[in-house]
Amino acid sequence: MTEDIKKEEPIESQTQFEECQKKCDEYLNNWKRERADFINYKKNETEKIGILMGYIKEDMILKILPVLDSFNLAEKHLPDNKESLQGFLQIKKQLEDLLLKEGIEEIKTTDQKFDPNFMEAAEEVDGGQPSAESGMVVEEVQKGYILQGKVLRPAKVKINK
Repeated sequence: MTEDIKKEEPIESQTQFEECQKKCDEYLNNWKRERADFINYKKNETEKIGILMGYIKEDMILKILPVLDSFNLAEKHLPDNKESLQGFLQIKKQLEDLLLKEGIEEIKTTDQKFDPNFMEAAEEVDGGQPSAESGMVVEEVQKGYILQGKVLRPAKVKINK
């Protein structure tokens, strides 16, 4: 009878070892899945933060654009003696350079065909320029801007009838 007990012990130990090995493999696989899920979570959160930062950047730029508009409007009404207003023009240039560094581009409108994707027609004029054909931009009322291919603000223009 003692011989029977001794023979069963190795089989029981082997079974326990196999069960332990299965649990170990299961824990390892669960850990690997959780690790992959965590890496994906971090990647998604990083993308969300990047998108959020883009919205914050857009919002800040949209707040700066009216200041630049005021500079552009004031520049149109400057006297011919611009040497005395160099400081004013330098501040305007700094703002334009800041926007350019941030990836903001002006929408080109002068001598362009009206494009509703980038422009907003403020007015239709008759014979603004004799050489201008119908649908051509004859004057820019307010500059428009693009950020990474997205229109932040369309350009307001006058177009020829």
